[in-house]
Amino acid sequence: MESAVGVTVGAVWVLSAPVFVFCAAVDFLDRGPDCIPLLVSGLIVGLLGLLVVRLSSFPSSLPVSRLFASVVSGAVAALIAVTVAHLATDTSIALDVALVEAAATVTGTNASTLNADSMSLGVTLLRALGQWLSAGAIIVVLVRVMPHLGVGGLDADGGVATRSARRLAPRSGSTMARLVSLYIGLTVLCAFAYLVAGMPWMDSWIHSLTTLSSGGFSTRPGSIGAFDSPAIEWVAIVGMVVAGTSLPLMFRALRRGDLHRFVRSVEFRTYIGLILISVVACIAWSDTWPTVSDLRHSLFAVVSALSTTGYLAGDLESVSYGSEAVLLVLMVVGGMSASVAGGFKVMRFMVLGRYIRRELRRSIHPALVGKIHLGRSVIGEVALSRIIGELFLASMTIIPIAMLFSADGLDLEAAISFAVSSLSNVGFAFGLGGPDGHLQMMGAVGHLAAALMMLVGRVSITPVLVTLGGVGEPLQQKVRHMRRTATREVLR
Repeated sequence: MESAVGVTVGAVWVLSAPVFVFCAAVDFLDRGPDCIPLLVSGLIVGLLGLLVVRLSSFPSSLPVSRLFASVVSGAVAALIAVTVAHLATDTSIALDVALVEAAATVTGTNASTLNADSMSLGVTLLRALGQWLSAGAIIVVLVRVMPHLGVGGLDADGGVATRSARRLAPRSGSTMARLVSLYIGLTVLCAFAYLVAGMPWMDSWIHSLTTLSSGGFSTRPGSIGAFDSPAIEWVAIVGMVVAGTSLPLMFRALRRGDLHRFVRSVEFRTYIGLILISVVACIAWSDTWPTVSDLRHSLFAVVSALSTTGYLAGDLESVSYGSEAVLLVLMVVGGMSASVAGGFKVMRFMVLGRYIRRELRRSIHPALVGKIHLGRSVIGEVALSRIIGELFLASMTIIPIAMLFSADGLDLEAAISFAVSSLSNVGFAFGLGGPDGHLQMMGAVGHLAAALMMLVGRVSITPVLVTLGGVGEPLQQKVRHMRRTATREVLR
């Protein structure tokens, strides 16, 4: 049977099996309790994947709607696989908790209801590898698939309809392999940097996986701050900045040895400028004269929010309301386009800023025909409308989800900030519950809503809505057919 969705789901499950087996082996060597559950769940998922692949074949032609469905189904398949692992390793866990934990793993969101100290090494490694591998898959999808579909203005020009990004998008399989190799190399380099900074060996590898993927999971309940090491915090800061940077941009700059390419990139300059301006704003809103430690913690929080990693170092409960507002805005903005970071992306907000400026000029000069420029490139009206539509859909998604969170136990500040944080794949939020306790305060409805927001934020809202519309289309056709049949019977 020809089915791109079936092939995608089967491939994800088949590729998940070796990861489960590897984590089971690590847990066995660590004398952990989850070796057998991980091994069995991995074998089950792998066998199901082989069966689905066997029964499916890739279609000769693939409409855009089916391609969207394949992207979404791949994320859902990974979500199901990790959910099975959580249910197998912790028989007391509820299904909604397992789902939201799996969603946080697959989407790279630092939100959890579980205590990091109570997890076995195998499960901890599975969660970290899940975030890292999912981010790697997102790189492939963002660079090879989404640009040709024009999702939210992300088209073949690398983020918006600009000619510069067309040169950034790798077109050959070998170039994509090099891009993935760069991702692996940066992860290894980050692990060694953590090790040199004083982090234990296994912790350094796990944190390197969750730093470069912008996932944010940690081996300790207090996140990076639990190590109480300025050196480790500086390594995390650099790693998070890298995670929020466009991987194709880094690839081209390092391949040609042209580091000035970073300076020439208007998006990268804006990205770094946002970090510096936000740090100054957070310090300005503080009540006391900042120490060196305060400066580092402010920089850490800003980079963590903008790169959507979600690591914690300082006490976010004591920050001013002004600093909270800055961090919330940074969550919405997110990292650069074609990076592993979540959020709306810096490039899109740059385009929106230029669009607003053009419309203000048009209010004064109605006959003005103003093109929107980004660097040396001109932004097309089609890409512009997609960007505006994506932002509108995201805003309309946040409102009802925040209402659900509020009805399920969070105060208004916590509900809104956690809805934004979930959609941007950050994790921490403000208000009641502290920076990382919001999931614990909610029930099944809140957990399912949070899982949905994480998935929508990682995959993008357009593919999810198109896929849901495609799922409901056969039912709508059936209803229309029944109405026509009933009308004919009445007319007779």
